[in-house]
Amino acid sequence: MTTMNETTTLPGDWPEVRFSMWRHGDAAVRILPGMHFGDAVLGADIADEARRIYQSGVRFVSIEPTVDLGGRAGTEHVIPMLSFIRDLTSYGVEVDWRAQLTTPDGPEWWVYSHLFPPSAVEGPRGPEALGIWRARYHIGRCFYRRGPGFLQIRDRRHAGLRRLTVSDEAYVSAVEALAAGSGSDSVPATAMKVFEKHHLVVRIGDGVWWAPYRLRRWASPSWEV
Repeated sequence: MTTMNETTTLPGDWPEVRFSMWRHGDAAVRILPGMHFGDAVLGADIADEARRIYQSGVRFVSIEPTVDLGGRAGTEHVIPMLSFIRDLTSYGVEVDWRAQLTTPDGPEWWVYSHLFPPSAVEGPRGPEALGIWRARYHIGRCFYRRGPGFLQIRDRRHAGLRRLTVSDEAYVSAVEALAAGSGSDSVPATAMKVFEKHHLVVRIGDGVWWAPYRLRRWASPSWEV
């Protein structure tokens, strides 16, 4: 059985990602003494950062830079921000972030709709996309779970529920590499073709981003087991 490495690293030549932390998401509560947990810069190990934030009692994180969802060349620096939002979402942490739609030929906005909804979406039809995003959002819209020697991906982002069971060792290893932030050259081309077909991998400039998160908290009440 392949062991999944969930370490997602931040390249040292990309811009800093600054964020602030609070113990509660409600604006009226956040102003109370002891609610602000401090400000920080995203470290190299994104998965560990998200884990430590959740375990420290933080339940609301505000990310400073606007995230360009257009997938254009030169926007590869948004990949760690998306990974950070994805991992925080997996813990049920609320995230205050702003998104920008910039190119009509870029990725469809719904490929990101499993992430905690942004506070604003700028660009063509941004408010419309945001309204649908918020109305349809629930935790677990696109996630994977591990089993003995396989993993299963469940995707509700678009057109109902899609299930993909990955049991081939090479494909499981490919998921491991992509979830850890590796590029497309680190996985077999056949695996990339399958994952891209199902919109599980999103191309952003010269980089790629693995979309599903590992589900860590079930919705209550749960809609499925």
